[in-house]
Amino acid sequence: MRKFLQLTQFELAQVAGIHSRSIGKIERGLTTKLNQKTLRGLAVALGVPQEFLETVSRGQEVQLAQNVKFCPQCWNPSYTADPIWQNVQARFCYLCGIQLRASCANCGELVVSIRHLQNSIIL
Repeated sequence: MRKFLQLTQFELAQVAGIHSRSIGKIERGLTTKLNQKTLRGLAVALGVPQEFLETVSRGQEVQLAQNVKFCPQCWNPSYTADPIWQNVQARFCYLCGIQLRASCANCGELVVSIRHLQNSIIL
């Protein structure tokens, strides 16, 4: 995922708030268990749900979500989407009550990563 996002180990570590040597150990399979701080940081840096990383780190099969839901009013492009919005049953924002979106307002394409929204206007 790091390489797909064209990040160096140092860049990923910096965004995740962990030591760059940790990234190398994780990638080489030398780290068998990740603590919550590392999982949270990597999830934010890679733009994926923390549950995804937890599942992968346990060696279990991952079923990817088709899209990412977000609140067009509450979501700030400087931050990741609130994890509660990704709940399968979530239809409305728990903060403001507005219906969650799963597609781009401009082109109608499904949003598969909040990272893609950070460079476009969604409202």
